Amino acid sequence: MRTLCNSLVLPAAALALLCTSRVARAETEAAPAAAHLAAAQRLYQKLDLDAAMAELKEAETDARSKNDENEIVTVLIYKGLINADNGKASDMTELFKRALAMRPWAEVPPDTSPRLAKQFNDVRKELWGNAGQLKAPPKKKPHPVVGAGGGPAANAPVVAPAPDAPTGPIVVPLAPTK
Repeated sequence: MRTLCNSLVLPAAALALLCTSRVARAETEAAPAAAHLAAAQRLYQKLDLDAAMAELKEAETDARSKNDENEIVTVLIYKGLINADNGKASDMTELFKRALAMRPWAEVPPDTSPRLAKQFNDVRKELWGNAGQLKAPPKKKPHPVVGAGGGPAANAPVVAPAPDAPTGPIVVPLAPTK
């Protein structure tokens, strides 16, 4: 009996170890762009600009393969900041323009020097005009659905009307039937 238990415990432990390693590997494969981006941010803070740029190139490749626009914009901003630190103003401007074309409301990291933050905002004004600080678009609110009896449909979300909106059912004229 003891050998039977031991022979069952060993394969079960091996199976558990195998499953754990597969889960850990899947988690690291799922976020390589975030890992490269985080490494680049740490390296940028330490002023290791060449290593940060190498990590940013990897992060951009991974973010583009996932079509993750937020990470792409962040990568472009950090590349622009590194180019500014390396004295490449035209490359910095081009990268800032690319980032702001994707996300007009993007911002530089909070610890960015005021001089670089001003240059970033100047690029935004050049690209988008004197709109000032553009804000992220508001999230869309669902419109109420009217059921056959004039009230809300059974599966419709309940939405409170705006304070200045007329109350009552929304009437939608139907096309005449033949």
